Amino acid sequence: MEIAVVGAGRVGLVTAAGFADFGLSVCCVDSDKSKVACLQSGKVPFYEPGLQELVDKNRSASRLTFTTELRDAVRTSQVLFIAVGTEELSSGKPNLGPLFEVAKTIGTVMKDYKVIVIKSTVPVGTASRMISELQNVTKVPFDVVSNPEFLREGAAIENFMRPDRVILGGSSERALAIMGNIYRPLYLVDTPFVITDHTTAELIKYATNSFLATKISFINEMANLCDATGADVHAIAKSLGLDKRIGPKFLHPGPGFGGSCLPKDTRTLIDIARQHGCRVHTVEGTVETNRNIAAYLAGKLKEKLGSLSGRTVAVLGLSYKPLTDDVRESPAIDFIRILLGEAVQIRAHDPSANHEAEKILPSAHVCFCRDPYAAATDADAVAILTEWNEFRNLELAELRRIMSGNVLLDTRNLYDPVRAVALNFQYIGRGRRVQSPSKED
Repeated sequence: MEIAVVGAGRVGLVTAAGFADFGLSVCCVDSDKSKVACLQSGKVPFYEPGLQELVDKNRSASRLTFTTELRDAVRTSQVLFIAVGTEELSSGKPNLGPLFEVAKTIGTVMKDYKVIVIKSTVPVGTASRMISELQNVTKVPFDVVSNPEFLREGAAIENFMRPDRVILGGSSERALAIMGNIYRPLYLVDTPFVITDHTTAELIKYATNSFLATKISFINEMANLCDATGADVHAIAKSLGLDKRIGPKFLHPGPGFGGSCLPKDTRTLIDIARQHGCRVHTVEGTVETNRNIAAYLAGKLKEKLGSLSGRTVAVLGLSYKPLTDDVRESPAIDFIRILLGEAVQIRAHDPSANHEAEKILPSAHVCFCRDPYAAATDADAVAILTEWNEFRNLELAELRRIMSGNVLLDTRNLYDPVRAVALNFQYIGRGRRVQSPSKED
């Protein structure tokens, strides 16, 4: 079977390479000529662990090709996955223009039956609208299937190859049988499949991401409360996680959630609810909590440093999570912008995201450094915002030696507060008691 994946971004490219690895012939289409040229030359244009090797393998086997010609892909493919971006036009309002542009092109070009699969994250009613608009441009039979993605950046290959579940929304037995054939390797390893209608499939994606975001905001609120009361957030999180009704995932305090999914999807779910005369108060609170964390952390820094004006702060970690170069809605970027508003000089380092952060932080007051120690040199404070592995084992004594000040803001709780205090750091964690070391220490 020949299929096409429209969109060579973080979702589309992983999807295309994954299906090619299943043995399908896959054409990956993108309107960005420079991106396609990059892929045709054998280079993946963004960082995702294992993706370069997967693309190389399937290009070499002639199962994966890249093109800018959507019309040609429509003619040769029976199934077309649409995985274009749906970035917001305004808060809670995804831009569906590119999605419907692709659908319209498919409708005007196709000469025989096609299955059109919506892989992009889209609000309730999108599939129904697509069916209606396609019926206005073609008399050729087709089906639309909603197939939301659940790929976590940094683990996208694993998520594709061994998903927790596959969601298929639609009512056509013919289309669902074709989708079952495409996903056959996952059936063979007993992957759960949820077959439902379009509306439910669309809402599943938003419900999932909003619930995960809610867990993150909840534990961050508990961390703030622990700061105020002297309780230990890690003991609380461990106790919560041991409750089988709750589970341990996404109960790690930090600087908040970011990226291209959780912030956007929570806002969209709020908007969907309001359009239908409902309120999702829990999700609204989740968004509000997350919005305030960067300012809360900057306030903690200010408590130690006094006035921030003219201070130098080293920020370690710019991507919103490790194992990606994605800085979209990164808590680290929000934190830096608040500090810049206080006339702080920033020295920043990220193992993969310096170049991406530089595009959105073109300030003369931000210096991008080659490693953590270069960033920390002569800094009044070091703030760890992303839990990259290389930040877990910094030589704290050396860090303290090269700094001008002694404040360590550990937003990911990577270090033992007692050890940090013993090295003469003023330590700020998330919901942790900071005790002076004993004489034995």
